[in-house]
Amino acid sequence: MDLQKSENKKFKDAVLEGIQIMCRVFWGPDLESCRHMMEGDFFHSLESIFTRPEEKSSAILDNINLIIKKFDNDQSFYDHLNQCYVRLFVNSKEGIAAPLYESCYEFENAPMMGRPAVEMTQRFKSKGLSMENIVHEPPDHLAVELEYLFFLLQQGDELISNEAASFAGETMLPWVSIFKQRLKSVKDDCRFYSFASGILVLFLELISNPK
Repeated sequence: MDLQKSENKKFKDAVLEGIQIMCRVFWGPDLESCRHMMEGDFFHSLESIFTRPEEKSSAILDNINLIIKKFDNDQSFYDHLNQCYVRLFVNSKEGIAAPLYESCYEFENAPMMGRPAVEMTQRFKSKGLSMENIVHEPPDHLAVELEYLFFLLQQGDELISNEAASFAGETMLPWVSIFKQRLKSVKDDCRFYSFASGILVLFLELISNPK
């Protein structure tokens, strides 16, 4: 294997692992992930992709790490993230400002299970994939779309396939960018998910337009 092929493989492996990281973040917190974050190696793949210190991603990752360092142990960090996740994405007296479903971004006050959910179901069927193995969520849940992107990136020998780049840039990036802005505007003591959405937008931009 020549040097270029070796570097390409490292990059693709890091991208795939990065998608898995983002999936774990947006499926909701778990103790194992929180422990890895406390140990400092959870975001390693993303750090290896975004290597230049002047990039926005470096500052965002620094902010995420500053949040993590405020907690004494993985249980207290998990409790904090779980409360934030519920308040931001599941149940809030003020309403959910940033839903995790693409359908909710079609138009003002759009309901769940709209056209994007139908299209995601069709994409799964066209690839012979089953939704039965996915957690019981609508097919346009952010983490489900990330899992589909993971599948597309695994197909073929290309560094980033045209289909994966198109799905990341044309399907995911527009609504995830709005999702990020809504999280940024939420007056909340938990900025973790706001920073995570910022990393995700940069990540989708990279996949949709690999250099």
